[in-house]
Amino acid sequence: MKYAGLAAEAQMRILILGAGVVGYNIAARLVQEQHDVTLIDRDPTILGQATDDLDVKGLVGNCALPKTLDHGDIANTHMLIAVTDSDEVNLLACYNAAALGTRDLIKIARVREPGYSDARLTSQSHFPVDLIINPERVTADRILALLRYPDVTEMLEFADGKVEIIGMTVIPTSPLAGLRLMDLGDRFFRTEFLVAAIDRADRIIIPSGRDVILPGDELYIVVRASEIEAAFGELGIKTTPVSRVLILGGSRIGEFVATDLSARGLKPKIIEPDPSRAQQLSHALADTVVLNGNPSEPRILQEENIDEMQAVVACMTSEEINVMAALLARRMGAQRIIATSNRADYKPLMKATAFDACLSPRQVAVSSILHFIRHGEVVAVRALGDGYRAEVLEFEAQMASDAVRTPIRDLKIPKGAVIAALVRDGMVLIPRGETIIEERDHVLVVAAEEAV
Repeated sequence: MKYAGLAAEAQMRILILGAGVVGYNIAARLVQEQHDVTLIDRDPTILGQATDDLDVKGLVGNCALPKTLDHGDIANTHMLIAVTDSDEVNLLACYNAAALGTRDLIKIARVREPGYSDARLTSQSHFPVDLIINPERVTADRILALLRYPDVTEMLEFADGKVEIIGMTVIPTSPLAGLRLMDLGDRFFRTEFLVAAIDRADRIIIPSGRDVILPGDELYIVVRASEIEAAFGELGIKTTPVSRVLILGGSRIGEFVATDLSARGLKPKIIEPDPSRAQQLSHALADTVVLNGNPSEPRILQEENIDEMQAVVACMTSEEINVMAALLARRMGAQRIIATSNRADYKPLMKATAFDACLSPRQVAVSSILHFIRHGEVVAVRALGDGYRAEVLEFEAQMASDAVRTPIRDLKIPKGAVIAALVRDGMVLIPRGETIIEERDHVLVVAAEEAV
């Protein structure tokens, strides 16, 4: 079972428009897979930093102009990834690329404005974008999944929804605390699950049977989707969705979260500091209480009974105020804190202050784009936890692979990787050493960065 997909195909020529955080991280991953990457950006300083760090070509120019795409050799490019800060530039670049590139050119655009994803446009056969990524929408969906299960820090779906990877933090009273992995089967026998990775002190561990689970560990557990409620019950994970939610900041993420919570029959509250935005939201969200005020002001949080809130979602556009407001909400007794932040240097602070989850819309965008551009036997790829320290890969096993018809214990799996699940004819298998991979099995692999 070789690592297929883009990495196993002939080298691809990929043009990335925008050398910011998203463009940089996508380029870094594709360069690792030996692809020919060209970065284009209007800012020579940002572009220079990327080309100094990465083995990529750099081109300074306006990404919306046809001549810039020509200079990037669009006629011989296999894939265009438009991730500038402008929705309009990204869409126009895809439109121009459709005219200037080959018929098979794959075109991906980051687009934040929901109006551009109108089905009357995207359903047309001549629409020039193969994939639109809205980071705020995807981040909101991740937040909503976490609100459905209050004790969960991560939820990732694989194999058409048949397999779930869930993240959970081990508290001192957890039934998992102090157990060796090899002993879990004796203690938990009503459901099958596998601890695929442990995040301990900002280090990802792909564990062996002798590893001991410690309080403070964040575990990534593989479980059948059909057994998730039963597994949660056995592991002591609360499954009752939250009903009292306070949203700090009326950003697009906050609006998406409020809209979907209202559709579930809940009545969330939003505190938004900008009067005009607060008024706009109050008209748009009929079932949401919208308050104009500063979420980092203790008096306002106290008036809204912050200590009675089952969850606080901090998603303001200002990174600093967002973190301060979330810290204040934690100190004032909020039961669960979910925050958004694109600042990697804030993550240690958030973990140290016991935030329950912190999501980066930029990282979500990178993960979604990498998920889409994998082809062949690699069905899906997702980053696990913060950053890119580990990945979950879903393969389709091919008959020509040496891994087929071989017991897992006899495979030369690299250190730092584990086969976490198999899906065969719609059935999910939690593998053991004697399990044999068959042709067409979907194989879920969890791997630390160095083992990918």
